[in-house]
Amino acid sequence: MPQFTRRSALAGGMALAALPTKSFAANTLPTDSALQNEAYVKILGRTDGGRVAKKTRGIVMAVMSDAIVPLYGFRNSESAWWRQIGDHSWVRYPSVLSFFTDLETDTFIDEFVSPFNGNTVTLKPSYIRHKEGELFTPSGHYYGSMKRTFPDRYPDEPLQLNWTRDGDDIRMQRSSNFPPMIPQPSLESVSFFANASEVLNESVTDAHYRSAGWNIFSGTRAPYKELGVLPGHAIWHYDAVKLDSVEDCDADYLERARAYTPLFDQSPELDDGPSFFERLMANRQP
Repeated sequence: MPQFTRRSALAGGMALAALPTKSFAANTLPTDSALQNEAYVKILGRTDGGRVAKKTRGIVMAVMSDAIVPLYGFRNSESAWWRQIGDHSWVRYPSVLSFFTDLETDTFIDEFVSPFNGNTVTLKPSYIRHKEGELFTPSGHYYGSMKRTFPDRYPDEPLQLNWTRDGDDIRMQRSSNFPPMIPQPSLESVSFFANASEVLNESVTDAHYRSAGWNIFSGTRAPYKELGVLPGHAIWHYDAVKLDSVEDCDADYLERARAYTPLFDQSPELDDGPSFFERLMANRQP
């Protein structure tokens, strides 16, 4: 039987319910670590390999001792190039490019005037590419350089997703598992929402998801220190949606992204030089 992606099934007018599915009763989820890993890859990326894109919007807020103050917004996209590397394992090479926006107009901005000290700071785009790739295996998800440097932080043990199902709704939570190499506090937590009729369907290799989450940044980091956020910290709150194509990003974002870097449409696997985490570890304090 030919393999159908979610997109080809929908484009052909085929009802997902008519496609063969694994035998999971309503409100149950796979307990086997290999099946859980496959489901996670299908939600976040695609099991058949290739580029997967999502777009994100959000707001940056200063968390002070006496108030939470909205500062500015941001819009970004993440492209990740996926490849299967074993019967139940995959690797992805993600690239995230963020531009900052005015909260009232949603237009892109390059600087911001602090409401705390009046300083004007330059808002440089946030551009993070992972040349080494993130591994997704039945015994855990990790970057190779992190596991080699901090093996106790990434033990080989059966994967257990933090997820639940109610009818056709799957909810899954994931938090960052990075060693404290950067100023603290620092933590990202995100919730994914997907449909069991896609995720548990053997003929669908690319399920759709929606997500929302937050990212905490220490007030000692730029530009928050220059803005006068200390002794507080900053939170990025965001929501995101997985796209059928990178071309479904906002037109003004795509124009700005492709003008900003010729690497926007290229996998980080092809980048020169050390990986993102290798650069962080080279600069970290002993």
